[in-house]
Amino acid sequence: MIALSVQDAADGKGKVAELRSAIGTKFGFYKSATGQAKLISVSADGNTCVVQDTGSGKHHMLRRTAPSWLIWNAIFY
Repeated sequence: MIALSVQDAADGKGKVAELRSAIGTKFGFYKSATGQAKLISVSADGNTCVVQDTGSGKHHMLRRTAPSWLIWNAIFY
């Protein structure tokens, strides 16, 4: 998949800005141990995000890095 910052430069849709405005949003995320995650931050270049598992259980505070296109799809698509 093409990096989100490269897509933005090509199509001008501003998906990285959308992600930055969604920091703090909880969303369903299949890679989360709990099935739910919260967007914590977006990298300066816009290509990666930090998400934190939410919910209950021993994994609810686990943080992970994921490609920004994957997180954009999980939140907005």
